Amino acid sequence: MSRSLPRSALAEPSPSALRAHMEAALAKGLVAAGRGQTTALIPDLRAVPPEKFGFSVALLTGEQISVGDTRERFSLQSITKLFSLVALLQRDPDAWDEVGWEPTSHSFRSLTELEERGGKPRNPFVNAGALVVTDRLKTLAGDGFLPTLQLIQQQSGNAKIRSVPSVARAEFAHAHVNTAIAHLLANVGRIQNPIPQLLRNYFRQCAIEASTDDTARAALFLAQKDQHQVVLSFEDRRRVNAVLLTAGMYNAAGDIAYRVGMPVKSGIGGGIVGVLPGVGTVCVWSPPLDETGNSAGGLVALEEFSRLARWSIF
Repeated sequence: MSRSLPRSALAEPSPSALRAHMEAALAKGLVAAGRGQTTALIPDLRAVPPEKFGFSVALLTGEQISVGDTRERFSLQSITKLFSLVALLQRDPDAWDEVGWEPTSHSFRSLTELEERGGKPRNPFVNAGALVVTDRLKTLAGDGFLPTLQLIQQQSGNAKIRSVPSVARAEFAHAHVNTAIAHLLANVGRIQNPIPQLLRNYFRQCAIEASTDDTARAALFLAQKDQHQVVLSFEDRRRVNAVLLTAGMYNAAGDIAYRVGMPVKSGIGGGIVGVLPGVGTVCVWSPPLDETGNSAGGLVALEEFSRLARWSIF
């Protein structure tokens, strides 16, 4: 009878082995990126060269491996929903009751699902849930944007990370669906702050720029498996990772769990961050998007890396 390999062997945390896997995955991802399109809604994002590609891994041992354009900043967009949720949970561990934790089969900005559920968001990563999180941060911290920015700065070790005003303004100018969602939420008493103020805070959060190196480091606390509270309690780290797996990629979450096998979060800036509990984090960035709004090259690279390095929770 063959013996099972320990997790350390399965995950291959050796930096030299990981770099080889990352380089192979990046090459495959670049081919797939050619089949995608950069987002057309935000001029700053549309103008990013489509051949850009960054691939970073951060390990709990303190080592970081970087391949490609890993120091160039990109717009985090919906990746920031992960950090705003954590910032809220630090202040209100019962926030789950307000934002939910269930997967969705609808679009991330569905009005139909919100109405069907009486105005309660399905989870904190759909836009309705993210708006409730931002509203609660505004109420509890006095600002719906700064707690998220400060958390990313602190955990990445980069105090120079900033939000880009031109990106936030462009999003606010096309905020019709998010405005409708906010009004639905306000109608059932799930947000308390003025809607224009809430949306400005939300778009400033989405417009935060960071590199793949920064983002991998910023999410590394989610890979910790000890019982000690550092950024989040053990229970909330477990819950956040579970909801990332089932809802971090919206209605594509099942496909991504099948292909990649890690809790992940994406954004229309072309970034994807993933977590392997007990080992480390990964962040890929490739601007062209597929038909589901996720990075076309980034997903293929992450799938290939997961296969080669055996980075999977399963």
